[in-house]
Amino acid sequence: MVKVQKSLLRTLERLALNKRGGGRRRANTRSRRGRRQGIRGVVKPMLTPTQYGHAALLQRPFVANLPSNPCIYAGEQGTINRFIVDTSTTLAATHTAAIFIFHPNTGLQFGGSLTDASTSFAGFTMQTSVAGTPGFNTLTSVAQKVRSVAAAIRITLPSLSLTTVVGEFAMGICSLDTALGFTNVNSAFQIAQGRSNVTRDLHELRWYPGEFDSKYATMVFGPGLAASGTDTNETNAMFIAIRGIPVSSLVGYQVTNVVEWTPKPATGLSVSGKSSAGSNHQHTVETLHQHTPGWHHTAKQTAERLLEDTVKNIGSKAGPVLERAATKIFEGSLAAFGL
Repeated sequence: MVKVQKSLLRTLERLALNKRGGGRRRANTRSRRGRRQGIRGVVKPMLTPTQYGHAALLQRPFVANLPSNPCIYAGEQGTINRFIVDTSTTLAATHTAAIFIFHPNTGLQFGGSLTDASTSFAGFTMQTSVAGTPGFNTLTSVAQKVRSVAAAIRITLPSLSLTTVVGEFAMGICSLDTALGFTNVNSAFQIAQGRSNVTRDLHELRWYPGEFDSKYATMVFGPGLAASGTDTNETNAMFIAIRGIPVSSLVGYQVTNVVEWTPKPATGLSVSGKSSAGSNHQHTVETLHQHTPGWHHTAKQTAERLLEDTVKNIGSKAGPVLERAATKIFEGSLAAFGL
């Protein structure tokens, strides 16, 4: 009887561990083919090799390997290259705010400084340019049509001294038509997915494609959208907004765009002649959002570091009880900003 009770207890303990995801399970090859076991018992959906490669590229557009077989999107296969451009905005002697918007699908961008965060720039026009569009010279010379596979913006404020690190920044991804509706810097702050105090660190915003970013678009010279090939509702733009920084500050941007393109007939380059069924890029993006919230911006890490420094400072002066209370308060503040 005692042996039976002990055996029953051991069985119940194993069941409880498995329910919590902490117990060891026997190998199940069928399960492995359909899903992937994550850390702490979290089951992650299986991604195809193409989707895994795209996910890595979305997370690290500056350095990740480019796909050798470009079949991320459906339709005609093109050539994939990584283009990078460095650009900057110097605030005027009376300006304390700045905005930068980039649309990877077409290479259109808009940026500038403003008197303050409430100064209107409604009705602005985005454009392609040598200074702000990655690969402008190459793509306008040889590309018949383009579409972005991955993109990112790095931002730094190198002119701030150790005693003048003030202001705040916001960053996010939205549809192009939403970005075109911005009227001032404050309106961009209202829909940003990440925001934090300005620091001297390098901040990064990573793009993810919308439903129709899989469609090729025509890169146009100068301002305005191409007459065809560009959807403003389901292609995504990136934006970084800054307010409350010192006048005459220098804001530096490094923009990367990983572009798939097909050649113009006059270049002498041949088209691939291949078509792809695509990899369901929306599933890849959904998986990243689901299992790594906030993966596309570094505002979360910046805010968490400031939180950690503040809590440590409180703990050193007030003891562990107040330190724990401060942690809960600040974590609630991060959650309020979606971080």
